[in-house]
Amino acid sequence: MKNRVLTMLAAAALCLAVIAGCIPATLAFSDVSDSDMSLAAETLAGLGIVSGDGSGSFYPDQGLTRAQFCKIAVLTEGHGSLVSSTAYKTLFSDVPGSSWAAPYVNLAYSEKLVSGYGNGYFGPDDAVTASQAVTIALHLLGYENTDIGPFWPEDYMSKAADLGLLDGVSKAADAHLTRGEAALIIYNLLNMNTAQGKPFYQGLASTTVTSAILMDNDATADDGTARTAMVYANGAVAYYNQSTALPEALVGKRGVLLLDSSGKVMGFLPGDTVEKTVIVSDADGSELNGIPVGNSITVLLEGEKTTYQESWYDLRDGDQVVIYYSAAGSIDLLWVKSRAAGTETALVGYYEDASPNTTAPSTITVLGASLSVNAEGRTALKGFAIGDKLTLTVNAEGKVIDAARTTSTIQMVGILKSAGTSKVEVALLSGLTISGEPYSTVASTLVGGLVRVSAAASGELSVSALNYSTTTKALGQMDLASNVRLYEQVNGSVPVEIDLDDILTDSVPASSILHAGTNAAGEVDLLVLNDVTGASYTYGIFVEGTQQGGSGSMSYTNTTISVENSRGTGTAYITGLSFEDGTVGGVAGNAAGKTASVIVLTPVEGLTRSDFNGSSGVAGFPIADDVQVYNAVTGKWTTLSGAKAFTNRFTAYRDAHGVVRVIFAQ
Repeated sequence: MKNRVLTMLAAAALCLAVIAGCIPATLAFSDVSDSDMSLAAETLAGLGIVSGDGSGSFYPDQGLTRAQFCKIAVLTEGHGSLVSSTAYKTLFSDVPGSSWAAPYVNLAYSEKLVSGYGNGYFGPDDAVTASQAVTIALHLLGYENTDIGPFWPEDYMSKAADLGLLDGVSKAADAHLTRGEAALIIYNLLNMNTAQGKPFYQGLASTTVTSAILMDNDATADDGTARTAMVYANGAVAYYNQSTALPEALVGKRGVLLLDSSGKVMGFLPGDTVEKTVIVSDADGSELNGIPVGNSITVLLEGEKTTYQESWYDLRDGDQVVIYYSAAGSIDLLWVKSRAAGTETALVGYYEDASPNTTAPSTITVLGASLSVNAEGRTALKGFAIGDKLTLTVNAEGKVIDAARTTSTIQMVGILKSAGTSKVEVALLSGLTISGEPYSTVASTLVGGLVRVSAAASGELSVSALNYSTTTKALGQMDLASNVRLYEQVNGSVPVEIDLDDILTDSVPASSILHAGTNAAGEVDLLVLNDVTGASYTYGIFVEGTQQGGSGSMSYTNTTISVENSRGTGTAYITGLSFEDGTVGGVAGNAAGKTASVIVLTPVEGLTRSDFNGSSGVAGFPIADDVQVYNAVTGKWTTLSGAKAFTNRFTAYRDAHGVVRVIFAQ
């Protein structure tokens, strides 16, 4: 009985159509509601193993024949190119050589994946059962019958379950499989090790790229090559030609990229890592939508690799961000998958060039920037000549949509990227980068800071420092939005939010403005400042400590500094800076657990109650809202009112901005 049952093993192709064809890879299967099954079907479609009907339907509940599953077995092991060698042969009387199934059935039989009924028949149109399918899958993984057990189908179903082949599939051994269930079994197989201990997918590809994130399945590479796969792996973004475009449903997944002998993409296998997609509603220097994010976490933004510290302020409400987690459950990567719609931008500059001509330009050059022109823009540009001064309206996609003649000398605002004797580059707040010869010498100290920029002449830019005025509430000529948000950091520390009232000076120099953002009205709605108020520090009494690391001969000891105040002893940051234990001061740390800055506060001694102006000031210095008060007699932290009730002798400690941060009652 056992031998008779074993002869009934067979495989089938998951393809809806009998004849293999070009896979419409960019079309997701709309009729697969189960997320695991959908991922399996899309992955197999990307490998050319399955397909739908060409209109987006996969028919996951439809049954499979033995001949169809035979085809899937051959394609799964990557032997589709070998079927011609077994074509037009008749090994089974019910599978004539003229049949579409003959090459697949014959090849699967010759490779000992399947066998017939033992009477010269194969039963190509019989429904494939769960036990037959998993037996084929076990053979594809390299398991021999002797490795599995003597009893079929019990031992085979048990082995398949132990390996995970049946994950997501609940079927009795003799139950008929559906297309969706078969896709799950084959998908599980692709992600397994063979009986020899090697990943199954390695046998399909010439080379592989692991821990790869598929960012786009229809990208244009930097060299202009179209329809490439854009992939982030090994710390860089790269582009790969594709044998067939990967399915759109796999974009955003992290897994293994499979390449053929010519280096072209032949498939992509998603891994089991966790990712979560969020729509940005609130981003600051330490959190994204309330989720803590370290400063050093890698961020992929508009095809560039950066860090959260360097890019959080560029995130817009409505951006779609994919958060990737490590196996340990911590965030290790953010990818800004899509951007929310931006705003229109006004550019004032000289008409420098046009292509193919000024009559119907597809691109123009203004302020050293090459800009695409849409139909509306081409109409507006009619009648203008090279050398004319224009005001251009550029939409969120960076395309010119309007143009008007102007004599305006309006100044734009941006970040100075480079300053040389022959060329300067400025990244405008809108995201466009302009360039030209400097009208006059631009100080190299302005690089990285906010500047004013205007077109001095065709091909020339006038650049100057930009300050924020607290009296006019404006950044240069740009007003602050009523809901403007301000953050402060020092030397890359974790940013903290501050209020306009925290800024005590009349203006903030350009060198202290790290970043500015604007809203649709052209108002400044975000400012990131560098140590303007002192709010980046935690204040109190320094506590010295040590941190051990390594082992054996490679062990080491780091010095740490923390701050003790009314909230207890804070985070211990590794430091190489010199300080004295017990000193009154402030510490700013970064997300990597190291000190960004350490400052010692200046004492104002010999104070009495009469020197205080309530709780707002002392001896002419403002008192911080969160001032830390220490009773040096009792050795305990207290409140200002409690300290005044205890003694009439005080020492106030102020920072470089003149704000009292710590008070000692003596």
